[in-house]
Amino acid sequence: MKLMADKFTKATLENRLKEFTQFGMIFYFLMEENRVNINELEIMFFSPDEEKSTFLYCKLIKNIKPHDMSSSLERYKEEHPNSNNLPITKYEENLNKIYISKLIDVLQDTKNNKIDKTYINTYNHLLELEYN
Repeated sequence: MKLMADKFTKATLENRLKEFTQFGMIFYFLMEENRVNINELEIMFFSPDEEKSTFLYCKLIKNIKPHDMSSSLERYKEEHPNSNNLPITKYEENLNKIYISKLIDVLQDTKNNKIDKTYINTYNHLLELEYN
């Protein structure tokens, strides 16, 4: 049975996810390139303190360079080709969601399952709803 957060936490995570999925590939790319600290990503996704999460999100966005967008797309389109011939914006949305999901999995694995399962399950549930 999936754990679900209270309505306030679910709404908070839903709002975060709407923002974060716009940059899913880029965040994952920055992590792979060691240009973002895994602890900062953990706080951004899983902190109950909205101000901390927002601060780190703004900090990461500020550090994105224009070529990061094209570089991340080039890297990940090979792994997840546009086999359905989706319009480029829809294809990029899907890639961003895939890489947000992967990032959540990496954070969970890296933190040795010390992250609140309710947050993880809520994010996964919200992402599942987005795919359908």
